[in-house]
Amino acid sequence: MRIFVTGATGFIGTPTVKELISAGHKVLGMARSDAGAKSLASLGADVHRGSLEDLDSLRKGATTSDAVIHLGFLHDFSKFKENCEIDKQAIEALGSVLAGSDRPLIVTSGTAGLATPGQVATEETIVPADFPFPRVSEQTALALVAKGVNASVMRLPQVHNTIR
Repeated sequence: MRIFVTGATGFIGTPTVKELISAGHKVLGMARSDAGAKSLASLGADVHRGSLEDLDSLRKGATTSDAVIHLGFLHDFSKFKENCEIDKQAIEALGSVLAGSDRPLIVTSGTAGLATPGQVATEETIVPADFPFPRVSEQTALALVAKGVNASVMRLPQVHNTIR
């Protein structure tokens, strides 16, 4: 299976790419920079140059793949709300070419802010459509199901990269 991975050079993306390749999959990893492209190639992945803001590039990567794993997110928290909108548009662009194809789209989300005080957020916690958190990756992906996209969400725990 050929899998297009956004965020392929990131903290979560790099081990995901390694795992996919070791399981026998072909990976098309998105890279924004020459250094990222070199890193992906050294892992054995095919390189797709692009960015989350380049919706045509995202659609092209998804079109040429059997599945998509969306791990990318712009981590400039001084522009968090704007970056959440970029993420939403990226997910919609990926979904637009997967609709009706049965090719899977896996989108990552988190549990930040899902629990009310004194309660634990779990995979069974439903995120309301009007949830006040600006990152709407989960809601965007699940809304694509009604449009014929085989979308699912993987909620990740809080993850911090200690390398930076």
